[in-house]
Amino acid sequence: MAYINNTFILRSLSCASISLYYSMRAAASHLEMDDPALADRCELEMGWQQPRSDHARAQLNAAITCSRSQWEWHLGLASNANDNIREEQAEVGIKLPLNLSYLSHSDPLLLQDDWHSALVINLQKNLDIDNGFATEIFGIVGKTLGDSDVSLYANLGLTYGFNEPTQLLAGIAAAYKLSSHHHLIAELYQKELSNAAYQLAYQHTQQRQLQLELSLGNALSGNALQLGADITFYFGH
Repeated sequence: MAYINNTFILRSLSCASISLYYSMRAAASHLEMDDPALADRCELEMGWQQPRSDHARAQLNAAITCSRSQWEWHLGLASNANDNIREEQAEVGIKLPLNLSYLSHSDPLLLQDDWHSALVINLQKNLDIDNGFATEIFGIVGKTLGDSDVSLYANLGLTYGFNEPTQLLAGIAAAYKLSSHHHLIAELYQKELSNAAYQLAYQHTQQRQLQLELSLGNALSGNALQLGADITFYFGH
């Protein structure tokens, strides 16, 4: 098989995303918090994210996610530039559902069908730096509030980067189902020490064939406003 330069692949994906007006991000929407559900079909997601800073260029992302048996995998690419420095990153990850049956003796309420949990492991590689690896490991717990259309979920784990200090990854999110085609999501999270942020998103799903997402986020302290747009295509069984 002929060798294909990673930069050429990422530029090709970027051009494709711009031509769709929405550009690209795993599982990967620009939402930072992951929910415990596994993908029921394969998903191809493309996204665009624009920081408010005049010196920062848009970030382009692409990811494919599929589930197999009782677990989910994803593969993603991201490209961004800041002050004429371009960074390109690849990510591969898995999500495994967890069984909470061992909690039955302490609290039977935790075994209700509206409780779900999962473990996520992501391996990231900065393609422009030798040994530029990072690992994310975190758990997810989610719950549907009775018969309502509101779901809550939380992420808690660690991010470890090569030659970088370990960071705490923590956050909570709430999803509200307006209808079968419209969803609102709000999340509060921290991926770096003393750097908490929030994000709001609107999702529109068209007959389970594709989903459009618009997002707005900012830091709780200071001003780090950023806008995002994603399109996700569903395929397979």
